[in-house]
Amino acid sequence: MGNSPDNLTGMWVVEQDSDETPSTIIHLDTIVRASHLLPVFGHARVPRTLAFSDTLNTFTRFYVNKYIDHHAFEITF
Repeated sequence: MGNSPDNLTGMWVVEQDSDETPSTIIHLDTIVRASHLLPVFGHARVPRTLAFSDTLNTFTRFYVNKYIDHHAFEITF
């Protein structure tokens, strides 16, 4: 979302596409590495019963965590 990282965290924010079906096919040889996503929690409390497997369905926006390791930091700088 946007053309620059979040001012508060310094991390890029991404959101899910609103379409139910993928609009683009990404070839495997174009993927550089996996990314670590952190949900944008907002101000509401997260239910204790929320399972990690439901995270993508529960949250709509995510931070791309560039602080997970050196390589991620260099790529997302």
